[in-house]
This record gives sequence, C-alpha cells and structure tokens, in this order.
Amino acid sequence: MNMFSGFSKRKRTAPWLMAGFVAILGLAVAVFAARNLQRTRAHMIANYLDHADALFWALEAGTRIGMGMHGGPGYFQSLVEETAKQHGIVYLAVTDVRGRVLAHNNPAHIGADLHPQGLGALNASEDGRTGRFLTGGDGLEVFEVYKKFSPLPGVHRSLWCGPMAGSGHDGGEQGERKDEPALIFLGQDAHPLREAMADELRTSVIIGVLTVLFGAGGFAALFWAEHYRRSRRQLQDTQAFATEVVTGLPLGLLTTDPEGRVVLANAAAAALIGKPEEEIEGKLLASLGGLDWAGLSAELRGRDKILERETVLEAPGARGLPVDIAASRIVNSDGRFLGHLFLLRDLGELRRLQEQLRRSERLSALGNLAAGVAHEIRNPLSSIKGFATYLAGKVQGQDREAARAMVQETDRLNRVVSELLEFARPGELKLRDEDLDGVVERALRLVRADVAAKGVAVEFTPGGMLPPIPLDPERMTQALLNLFLNAVQAMDQGGALHISATPNQAAGIVSLRIEDTGHGMPPEVLGDIFNPYFTTKPSGTGLGLAIVHRIIEGHGAAIKVESAVGRGTVFTIELPMTRRSA
Repeated sequence: MNMFSGFSKRKRTAPWLMAGFVAILGLAVAVFAARNLQRTRAHMIANYLDHADALFWALEAGTRIGMGMHGGPGYFQSLVEETAKQHGIVYLAVTDVRGRVLAHNNPAHIGADLHPQGLGALNASEDGRTGRFLTGGDGLEVFEVYKKFSPLPGVHRSLWCGPMAGSGHDGGEQGERKDEPALIFLGQDAHPLREAMADELRTSVIIGVLTVLFGAGGFAALFWAEHYRRSRRQLQDTQAFATEVVTGLPLGLLTTDPEGRVVLANAAAAALIGKPEEEIEGKLLASLGGLDWAGLSAELRGRDKILERETVLEAPGARGLPVDIAASRIVNSDGRFLGHLFLLRDLGELRRLQEQLRRSERLSALGNLAAGVAHEIRNPLSSIKGFATYLAGKVQGQDREAARAMVQETDRLNRVVSELLEFARPGELKLRDEDLDGVVERALRLVRADVAAKGVAVEFTPGGMLPPIPLDPERMTQALLNLFLNAVQAMDQGGALHISATPNQAAGIVSLRIEDTGHGMPPEVLGDIFNPYFTTKPSGTGLGLAIVHRIIEGHGAAIKVESAVGRGTVFTIELPMTRRSA
C-alpha cells in the first residue's frame, strides 16, 4: 500500500517539478542571452571606435603630409570629403570648441553649427576618443565618435581650416581664435548595430526557446525513463512476490489459458498430480488425468466458480488421494475470458489428524474406564492372592500346585492391572534439559541381558554435540526400554539393532532412529500397533506400544514407524529442541 501511495505522490509532484525546471532553465537562458547581447553590443561599439580611430589617424596623417607639401586651404577640405566617402559614414566634420563647423564632408555645412541643439557635455581628452549614440534631425540614429584634432601642434589653423580663415567672418574674433583647439567628429550609421542586436536577440530567443524545449524534453524523457524504470521494478517486484506466493502456497494451484492448456502449476500441484512441473505446463489439462478436468471446465461454463468439493485424485504416485478442489473462471476487467483457476488441497493429512483425534478420544474414554475397573479389581486380587498363599501352605500334592498356580496367575493379573493403571494415568511429565545420548545409553544398559541372551549386535551412533532436549529421563527411558525389548524380541539369534541420533537445526528437532533386522510387520498391522490391547505376541498385553505412544506425545514429540515383512522395522522419534530466547 505504501509503495503505490508513494508512487502516486511522485506522479502528482511531477508537473510542479517540470514547471520549476522549465522556469529555472528559462531564467538561465535569459541571463545568458542578456550577457550575449551585451557582449555583441560592446563588440560592435569597439568596432565603431576602432574604425573611427583608423579614420582619425588617416585624416591626421593626410593633413600632416599636406602641410609638409605646402598644400592650400582647399586641400584639407578635399581630404575630409574623400575620407568620408567610406561606407557607413554619415558625416565627418572638424569644429571649433563651440561646435562651429570648420571642415565637413558636405561643404554646405561649413560655418554652421554641427549640432544646432549644442554639443552637450563633451569629454574629449588630449589623446582619447569618445563615442555616443545620437539621433539626427532626419531621424537617423548615428554613433558619433569625437576627439581633439591636432595634426601638428603650433601649426596655424588657416592652413587646413578652409575658406573660413580669410573670409572676414567673425572678423574681430578670428585673430584671437587661431590657436584654439579643434574637434573632429565622425558620425557612423548605427543601423547595422541595431540590426546586429535584433538578429542576436532573435537568435538568442530561438536558441533559448529551443534550449528550453530540449531541456524540458530531456527532463521529461528522464522523468519518464525513471517512471518506466520504477514501474518495471514494481512490476518485477510484484511478479516476484506473486511467484513466491504461488510457489510457497500449501495448496496445489493450476491455471489454464482459454484453450485449456496449463499455463502455471506450482510445486504442490505437481506433487499431487505426480508429474514434474515442466511436464505439466503447456499440456492440455484433460491429458493430465486423475480428475474429470473436462467435466469441471464444462461445469464452469454455466457458473463463475465451484466452491470446495471433496473428491479422489487418481494420479500416478497419489492414487486414491482425497482432495478438496475449488475452481473459477479468470476474467479481466473488460470481461474477456482468460482461462481457469484450479485449487487442490490434500486432505490426507487432515484425515490422518482426524483419525488421530478419534483414536485419542477412544483412548481417553478407555483409559477412564480402565482406571475404574482396575481399581475395583486390585482389591479382590489382593484377597485372592492371600487366600491362595494360605492354601498353598496347608495342602499337599496337586492341591498345593494348584494353589501356587493361582498365586502366579494372580500376580500376572495384578501386573496387567498395574500396566492398565499406568496407561490410564501416566502421570505428569517432569521435563528438563537432558542429554539424549545419556538417556539412550541408560536404556541400553537395562536391556543388556536380553541383548546378550539373543546374541543381538547393538550399534549406537551418538549424535555428538547434540543440543539440549526437554525430557523426563525416567519416562523416556521407560519408552525406549519398551522399544528396545520389542526390537530384540522381534529378532532371531544373531540379529542387529542400530540406533542413531541426528539433529536437524532447520526443523528444530532431533531424530532418534531405532532400526532392527527382525521379522517386520505387514501394512495392515502398522495402523493398529499403538492401539491398546493390540498385540501380535502370544503372551503380550498390547499396552507396551500404547504407553510408548502416550509418553512420546507427552514430550510434544512424534513417533513414526516403517516396516516391511522380512526386512525389519524402523521407529523414528522426532524430539523438539529446547527453544532459546534471543
């Protein structure tokens, strides 16, 4: 649930992340574009200034050459006009400090003010040049560069100032202003700069838009790639989870496609059917056998599902196995039929537990009845034994033998009653951590005489460093003694008794295996050996193994038996280990 809610939350926040990313990217592109425009403008202005420097230098050099060659006043005016014929020059003029034109590429402007509104605040240093943007009267924008103009210091200005020198204009002032510094102005067309700036702006906008689009597209691609990766991983996790659930399901699970071919079969289903999984998948369901699969599929056509139904699975390796089956149709959200689902549950273990419960109930009722009967019998037996003993001392001959026989039978009957009472009231077990190997060795010492009398070879393989096991040593010794005596009595001279203890840490148990080479038992006998009063011995009471079963169950353990006629019998006791708190 948390995984899907987290994914949904990320999906909701994605548009905000996208918007934030686009905003940041757009801001970065705008900053870079503005800086690029500034660099372009500065570069263009530097070109204007460099161009003006080159013209100023050329004009000054031409003026110096003309002065050296004693050129007339018209020489400088012609030089100005020729110099101003270059492309992009709007005007080239030399003025006095008040802005009156001394020389101009257009002779009509000589004597007039270069800028009728005034020169403004000029910043013309001795050697430097200054540029500024102006708008002329005709609306044409120019970039004007100006500086002080002094071709040769100390040279009379009348040599290059043109007709203004001797015209009498400003007659009284002319002599006083001959040595005033002059200013040179170059007006260059600013339209290329504006076009370059506009082109640069358009280019920046296009690049910016493309950058934002590509950036947003890249971010979206990364987001969807991450979304795809997460979705794929979630799908893989879901598939792995579903696979583990199906694999570990204790029920047999089969799914088919619409044509009736097996798509999936887990290990439990394969075990019930008796075939490997790879042999089941891809086969027609009807070819598996064991059940009327075709009838079940036909029944599902008229109904959505079949609830639990008990039947018998007749399959190789599981003949006559009681199973519970449930089935349903698999339909997707669009209502399209995808196949069938079958669930099989093994009822064999359930039947065994039910039989064990019924047997426990019978034993409990029998035990209660036996306890009451035995209690009532023991008192008369004591009296009978007393009278028989008394008669044996008073009579002679056959009467004495009869009295002694009566005493022996009374003792035997009392022993049977004692065993019956022990079975009915086994007493509370006193469990404590014990060494199983030590308990086994103690029981073997008690049967040493019987083993030697039969010539039975005993082989005991201790478990080594066995974990502690909760045992009542006295009662467990009694149970093992019964099993050992039964094994010895079931063997002829020279048999073998093998005993071994093996720990199973994964299952948390210790398996004690008791194997003999006796006559063995047929299958029809194995189901009754733990029932009270069931025995195959002529002189047995039939309570020995019933008491053993009661003691083993009291330890929370399980006892299993395997036997075959002529091969011997194996009893396996599975004892739980002591649980240690972490």
